[in-house]
Amino acid sequence: MAINNLDLLEKFDYKKQLAFAYLTCERLYPNYVYFSNNFEFGSKFILRSAIDFIHSSLLMNIAPNQSEIESNLKKVDLNTPDTEDFSSIFVSSALDSCTAILETLGFMLDKNSARLYDISSFATDTVDMYIEIRDNLDFNTDAQFDQKIFDDPLMRREIKVQEGIISYLNEIDTLESYDLNNLLSLQNNNNKSNIDL
Repeated sequence: MAINNLDLLEKFDYKKQLAFAYLTCERLYPNYVYFSNNFEFGSKFILRSAIDFIHSSLLMNIAPNQSEIESNLKKVDLNTPDTEDFSSIFVSSALDSCTAILETLGFMLDKNSARLYDISSFATDTVDMYIEIRDNLDFNTDAQFDQKIFDDPLMRREIKVQEGIISYLNEIDTLESYDLNNLLSLQNNNNKSNIDL
């Protein structure tokens, strides 16, 4: 699904780009918690620790330690579910949560802004897949497939949140801790994920 102002991310400094990625990780994390709690897979604490590491890196004025990034990458990877091992519709959202964190950590290493597009897509893909399965939609037989997904309140909200974060980041000169708190409030969904888990 198209985020209208996504290309603005390219012109942002590293800290603002990392903030966008971090906020996505926070939005998707409850999906992993739900999956882990209900299907006895992985450690939600490992993912929480990795997200907290990303958050602390945003607030520090020194570059994060490469070995710490790599350590978090390995731990999250070991706690990433394989969709072929589960029949639940929630495995995809748990996987997207992990891949968003993995891509964010990778971005911290290589600062490749192309990763931000993937991170954005993980969030919309989570919503897309959930709606598709929840409503039993079939791309091959439903001419309104794309429109139904786009019009769903969950997708509308995810797009609005991403566009709102990007607009906010575009309006500020430098990212401060209070900006991060404002952005967390902007995307707050009563501590639920982007698919209301």
